[in-house]
Amino acid sequence: MSKNIFIGVAWPYVNGDIHIGHVAGYLLPCDICARYHRLIGNNVLMASGSDCFGTPITVEADKKGVSPEDIVSKYHPKDKKLFLDTLNLTYDIYTKTNHPNHIEVAQDLFVKMVEDGYIFVDSSMQYYSPEEKRFLPDRYVEGTCPFCDYNQARSDQCDNCGKLIDQGELKGAKSKLSGGSVELKETSHYFVDWKKLQPKIEKYFEGVGDIWRKWVRNEVKGWLSEGLKPRAITRDLDWGVPIPVDRLPKDKIVEGHEGKRIYVWFEAVIGYLSASKLWAKEKGDEDAWKDFWYGDNNYHYYFMGKDNLVFHTMFWPAQLMVYDEKLHLPDNVSINMFLNLGGKAFSKSRGITVDTAEFVEKYGNDALRFYLTLTMPEKRDTSFVLEEFAERVNGDLVGNLGNFIHRTLSLGKDLDVSLFEDVSVDEEMMDKIKEKWIQEYEALDKCQFRMALENILGLSDAGNSWINTNELWKLKDKDEKRFLEVMKGLYLTVLALAHMMVPILPHASKRLSEILGIDEVKSWPKEDEFAKVLKKVKVSNLKPLFNKIELEK
Repeated sequence: MSKNIFIGVAWPYVNGDIHIGHVAGYLLPCDICARYHRLIGNNVLMASGSDCFGTPITVEADKKGVSPEDIVSKYHPKDKKLFLDTLNLTYDIYTKTNHPNHIEVAQDLFVKMVEDGYIFVDSSMQYYSPEEKRFLPDRYVEGTCPFCDYNQARSDQCDNCGKLIDQGELKGAKSKLSGGSVELKETSHYFVDWKKLQPKIEKYFEGVGDIWRKWVRNEVKGWLSEGLKPRAITRDLDWGVPIPVDRLPKDKIVEGHEGKRIYVWFEAVIGYLSASKLWAKEKGDEDAWKDFWYGDNNYHYYFMGKDNLVFHTMFWPAQLMVYDEKLHLPDNVSINMFLNLGGKAFSKSRGITVDTAEFVEKYGNDALRFYLTLTMPEKRDTSFVLEEFAERVNGDLVGNLGNFIHRTLSLGKDLDVSLFEDVSVDEEMMDKIKEKWIQEYEALDKCQFRMALENILGLSDAGNSWINTNELWKLKDKDEKRFLEVMKGLYLTVLALAHMMVPILPHASKRLSEILGIDEVKSWPKEDEFAKVLKKVKVSNLKPLFNKIELEK
């Protein structure tokens, strides 16, 4: 029975061009997962959108002397075009957080948490700029991290070590805009009582088991053992989700609410639910989202970088539990560490970047997806190195995978596949095909995408060895029966690769199907289906699947 698979993808801020660190961190992993599940026959809803609120947008607007709306209007269409057209990511909906639908759902959840006693009003110390005469949101304040001494940490979280930072802990805090000193001043805000919610979170965490990566589980254990603390979820801003004061009791209305907004880290994750509801409305069936959020036939994946770990592993599940205890909670929270550039973390705001659109235009989607899967930071930070990119594409993608397929089809392009009907294949070859095919399936199921790619390369490497060991170019004239036996095994290997490539290298798989004269691969085959597809193969327009990378000096 097919399952309903929900895939929630981190919401990128619309404050600049998307770099390839984003692609490696969550955009490519979510697309591989979605393509895999569609391939095996599951129903998929992959949802996300642009994070339009929060200080990254207002900081960018202030820099350019425009409104936050202007920044959103510039970058949201640009990002959407990049994701859907350039990268061909298979989103079912890509919306934005300043959509009225999202604002309504976020306010609904906020009100429910107030009503149930999980949100309260209290005063706190917040950074204030005497020079600018205003409270400064987190990204307007920069200083040295108290945990790792990174000297460009913002006041709520360090981009380097990922630790959350409480107000007053940042060393040498200064205004990011003016460079002037800041001071702590009292202001009133709404707080989530995470301490009160911790028992719910612990029970949920115990039920997850070993689905999450080991380092992610260890991080969460550390947070819970330290004990969760109340955390402010509003800020002194005029850009964000408004506080729904008309729906709150008078004693729950914060002073100065007109100049405050619900803060981005609380409301952005609600986008997974609001986007699902919007998707249903847009398809003309307002209840369709419920198939993915209620019942036992569901499974939920979430993809993001390590800086979003705490919000998706603890805070979002807790928000869902309070809003509606019947809603499906996150199953596999697949979190990557960072892909760095030259030892530094990619950063749109600091200009440490490799533009994704330019890269795809120059080197192609296959090369980008291949290298970023190969170097995906699943367990540790990894680095993007242009010379290594060229070396691995030329050596592994072109020299191994592409070379095997081209050699096989060149040797057999004049063959009539009907000759294979009465020919048996070496057991060793069939065992290797099955082994790699099954291992890739298992790796994809566990979000182990590097391992999945290694199985593709392992099978093509075995194929190259079979060609060389049998000296196939000589065998054709010397022993026709043996030649047909080996060629049938090699053709079955190529067909297996055409299927195995779909989640990771979909564009190459489509081109290979065209060369083979078969229908584009749309489903994961049963064991006996390769033989059926083989009967339809008719090689034409044979050309290399991949091109070598030539780096400019």
